[in-house]
Amino acid sequence: MYEIYTIKDMDTLDIIANKFNTTIDDLNRINGFDINDEVIEGLQMIVPAIDKGPYKYYTVKKGDNMYDIANKNNLDYKMLLQLNGLDEEDYIYPNQTIVIPKDGIKIYVTQDGDTVEDVINRFNVSIDELISENDKIYLRPEQIIVFRKK
Repeated sequence: MYEIYTIKDMDTLDIIANKFNTTIDDLNRINGFDINDEVIEGLQMIVPAIDKGPYKYYTVKKGDNMYDIANKNNLDYKMLLQLNGLDEEDYIYPNQTIVIPKDGIKIYVTQDGDTVEDVINRFNVSIDELISENDKIYLRPEQIIVFRKK
């Protein structure tokens, strides 16, 4: 989830934060100290790992609720709950991290009785395309199947 980054010539905290899709405050928190605006070439710092997976991480803010988060991200509320292992009665808290599908990712949570053909038709893809995005497909109820829109 984290990696070591060696500061390069012309880097600023703002450039580094943007490169790793984070904030200067988060970089300071991750590193356990305040990094001033002047970064020194060759020094190393901890940064969030760049994730190429189908999800992005969202840190819950005060006043957030899953319904609003789903709406802001054009997601189905119940699917977002399932994706994060939550029930409708569960509370979320500030600084809690949840996952949200990245743009261009379709998600389907399987239901009892689904077949591979059902899933292929839902995504309108070939079996090879579906398998390329999912390590294993068991088709047990509540398995999360992902597909990247092309």
